[in-house]
Amino acid sequence: MKIRKDFAMKFTNLMTQNMQDPIGLGHRVPAFSYLLQSKRRGDKQTAYQIIAASSRELLEEKKADLWDSGKVRDEQNYAIAYGGLPLYSRQQVFWKARVWDSKDNPSPWSEPAFYEMGLLEEEDWKAVWIGQGDDFYGDKSTAPALAKDFILKDKNTVTKARLYISGLGLFTASVNGRPVSENLYEPGESEFNRRVYYVTYDITSFLQEGRNVIGVLLGNGQYVNFAVDPVMKKGDGTLSPRHRYQKDDTIFLKDGICGDKKLLAQIEFTRTDGTVEIAAVSDESWKIGESPVTFQNWYGGEDFDGQKAQRLKGWDTPEADFTGWRNAVRMQPPKGKLSAKEFLSIRIWEHWTAESVKALPNGNWLVDMGKNSAGFVRLRLWNTGKYEGRKVEMYPAEVLKADGSGVDQASCTQSCDTLWQCAVKDSYIIAGTGTEEWHPSFCYHGFQYVEVAGFPGIPTVRNFEGCAVRLMNEKHSDFETDNEILNQINRITDRSIESNMMCSFTDCPQIEKLGWLETTQLMFSSVAAGYDIRSWIPKIMGDMRDAQVRPEDAEGVSMEADSRKYPGFAFDKFENKETEEPGFVPGIAPEFFRIGGLFKDPNWGGACVMTPWYYYREYGDVNILRQNFGLMQSYVDHLERRSVNGVLKEYAQMGEWGQLNENTPAALVATCAFYQQAVTLSGIAGILGNLQEEERYREMGKRIREGFHEDAECWQPEKEIYGNGSQASYGCVLFSGIVMPEKKEMALHKLLEAVEERGCHLSSGEVGLKQVFHALASNGENDMVYRMVMNPTAPSYRHHIEQGLTTLPEFWNYTELWNGFGRSRNHAMMGHVKEWLCRFVLGIRPLEPGYKKLQIKPYLQKEITRIKGSVFTVHGTVSLDCSRHDGILEMKTEIPAGTEADIYLPFAEGKCCYLDGTEYIGYKKTQQGYIKLSAITSGTYLWSVK
Repeated sequence: MKIRKDFAMKFTNLMTQNMQDPIGLGHRVPAFSYLLQSKRRGDKQTAYQIIAASSRELLEEKKADLWDSGKVRDEQNYAIAYGGLPLYSRQQVFWKARVWDSKDNPSPWSEPAFYEMGLLEEEDWKAVWIGQGDDFYGDKSTAPALAKDFILKDKNTVTKARLYISGLGLFTASVNGRPVSENLYEPGESEFNRRVYYVTYDITSFLQEGRNVIGVLLGNGQYVNFAVDPVMKKGDGTLSPRHRYQKDDTIFLKDGICGDKKLLAQIEFTRTDGTVEIAAVSDESWKIGESPVTFQNWYGGEDFDGQKAQRLKGWDTPEADFTGWRNAVRMQPPKGKLSAKEFLSIRIWEHWTAESVKALPNGNWLVDMGKNSAGFVRLRLWNTGKYEGRKVEMYPAEVLKADGSGVDQASCTQSCDTLWQCAVKDSYIIAGTGTEEWHPSFCYHGFQYVEVAGFPGIPTVRNFEGCAVRLMNEKHSDFETDNEILNQINRITDRSIESNMMCSFTDCPQIEKLGWLETTQLMFSSVAAGYDIRSWIPKIMGDMRDAQVRPEDAEGVSMEADSRKYPGFAFDKFENKETEEPGFVPGIAPEFFRIGGLFKDPNWGGACVMTPWYYYREYGDVNILRQNFGLMQSYVDHLERRSVNGVLKEYAQMGEWGQLNENTPAALVATCAFYQQAVTLSGIAGILGNLQEEERYREMGKRIREGFHEDAECWQPEKEIYGNGSQASYGCVLFSGIVMPEKKEMALHKLLEAVEERGCHLSSGEVGLKQVFHALASNGENDMVYRMVMNPTAPSYRHHIEQGLTTLPEFWNYTELWNGFGRSRNHAMMGHVKEWLCRFVLGIRPLEPGYKKLQIKPYLQKEITRIKGSVFTVHGTVSLDCSRHDGILEMKTEIPAGTEADIYLPFAEGKCCYLDGTEYIGYKKTQQGYIKLSAITSGTYLWSVK
């Protein structure tokens, strides 16, 4: 077969399980994807071939001993399932692809990609869980050090070395004194009673001939929680002498969701002859001792003793002397099943120097980092010789006290700093070695300011480096206009998204750090517009499946009421057993906390339906629907059992969370969600070929709509008012589609009236806000959304910018206390403006799943004369650059190979349309003020209208 050297399409981004060259996979049938780039218009793939081999050499020789797909007539370049020989533990797979274009010309083969399986069978694990012991009742706030030496002979015959490791709650690992990675907070959070992640590291380059040493520090994370190690107050309400902030308000503690620190680790070598040698496993032969981390808590901060670090120097190197160290103790394994980590890790993604430092009246120093962030400060010290033993204390906060005398931690502790006399604090004891650097390893904070006590000498901004952390979903897309306020709104929204992009999509980086589920669906389009979240969302869906109540859970089996083992939980105040029926999905997953009166709502639990649906629409991957269909069915059926004539009365506990001076009926908000989920599930069943369930859920949707319009709280026919006539009342009925078709125009008109009545101010909470924006923009009312977003007075996004905010607060009235408590200044939940900016202002949206067909329809408001940006898709990046000047509109568009777009040029008054300077006649004008160009194939185009 002749290969054309001038083949236009080029391969990029070859991925397995949506990651590049991953090791330690658990999926036995992983999925492949790749991107194709081409400068030739109309280019597309018409067929593909993937070959996979057990070695790079065989692959280069095109000897596909594992799999040869043959030529597959299909345009899909993503979610292609491996179809070869069964894969076994530790299996290495090398693969590459080629494609055929529309003229049936074959491409050259891609560069090779690679992946490696993890430990697939339970018997592969020879290691056991170890730690301080199941009966350890000492100080659980320290981070113990565990170490093991092992011998390597004939290093030149080792082709690869792997460390398979899990540590609860968190771990850091090093081999021969070198950290095995830059990842933070491994192995990743999960519903620990169902699933525990392990991580695979390539440590081949870390090893030396002879003696080697592995060292591990164990931190608490969410596993060793308030019940196990109370550092704020105990279950009986008495204050802990630690006086650190710690979230502790749960009414239900699942059996196995928490426990004592423990480690599982296994080191293996593979020799040139293919034999696998187990070099070290966690067992009672490991040594355990103290570490320089004398205190660490997921919420309360971390203390590090630099002097102790000097005394322990070399503990994880081949020169280590373990005299005086104890033997580790074998421990009961966690209840969750080991699972390979198949999502990206958390790392430091941004570094910056403090903006200012000034002295405070109390003798401390106030450091302003310049922007609110999720992360920590790296302390940098020089010439420390004469300060040996001095403790530097750092108190992070988002806001300052009203009189400017120091930081106010109310928004980081929900006012527990005053209620329970606690604080969030990091501290460092100076070693006195001259130049020293330190940052915490087992916690992060939400902060813009840091109050520093005990600093040696007079600090400068160079002493404080900001480090922002997040899960490293790649940021692919961008957005920019010539309106700087809109650009800043986009930036602060991005920063709030990034601040909560952790192992789950958290609510905030300080008070709770929990995976509240509503944002995974309500904010899905906003997040996917900026970031590649293909490996992140399946992880979150696993959390939802694990958190869903199962029949065995509802039987009432509960954790043993052992106040000595769990001194932080008030067993005498709570029944502590599952109260919900099978199928129920809680508001938080992993469900580390079940907060009384705030755990049940279809916009939260219903994320189990809407999130995979939005994922399918964004990325075209039907597998996420298959994997979660049972989860969705069980949940929607649960909602039906809890409904009355199709209406969810007195069910939803959160309702229209965050609404301002409004009281949209919770029954309306909840039932709109219930309807949308039933109708969506019907569509999913149809896609999966389950016609019986498609019809069942379609009929359920009809019953919900009928019952909704018979309920006086939802619909007042005599007044033709939905709900209480609020913005959210109309936004929800329009967005969900529950509105009667003949009432749609009326509902849109009344939504516009409701907005005008408030002077174009926002009043909706996080649920209604997305739906109000979408209902307006999708019905051609972008001007109204613009007026709301850019309103110069509060509440509005523009007002946030003009008040100097660098992240989004939880509530519109963020300066006021919520029920007497301070609240977060870094929430992503009100970030729905991002969806509007990218999907309606930039105007890039999918028309078919995975952007096989897409729409480019920018909105040039009269105050905007230029907009440019891009959105990532599974086919490549869609971008535009649109400007209007001197009676001419110009727009450059880039459409990825294999897709086609409907393009709308926002210039209705134009008389002639040009493509690359030549008149173009294949267009039509729309009533909304656009010139429409239909079915434009892939490529780069320069349009102009005069």
